Amino acid sequence: MNPTHTAAAHAFTEVARGFCAWCEGSSLGGEPSVTAASWLSKLYAAALLLPNVEPENSDGVPDLPAEEAARAQSNLACFNGHYYREYFDPDPTLDEESVMGDVGDDLLDTYKDIKAGCVLLERGHPAEALWQWAFLHRVHWGRHAVGALFALHCLSISKRE
Repeated sequence: MNPTHTAAAHAFTEVARGFCAWCEGSSLGGEPSVTAASWLSKLYAAALLLPNVEPENSDGVPDLPAEEAARAQSNLACFNGHYYREYFDPDPTLDEESVMGDVGDDLLDTYKDIKAGCVLLERGHPAEALWQWAFLHRVHWGRHAVGALFALHCLSISKRE
């Protein structure tokens, strides 16, 4: 990996670890909506710079540590039921009905994908972790992060005094 890619990978890894620690922590902080939006924007921005690497193996997404995943699910439950309308494809030429999104589901799905990369990294598979993070950013967690960020902004942040 060239130095630019190495720096981008390191930067994303630090944000990923911080996000997971926040999700698993004992407190979501004073304004959870603001903190969640901050983490999602940092993750998304850092993911845009991830290097294009090939996976080393085809073992897929690893199982998450059960205790940490349970803490994250419990902590993020305060966002469950924060529903919003969204479209899977915003192309205005398509005749598509809106669907209901849920900020809690978005945050938990984002956590699971990010945590899976952290687990791969801890197991000594950095290329696999980078590939998982970048690929799932494009096809899964990136959509959840953007949906949740938009919803948090519209439903909470823009209405603050």
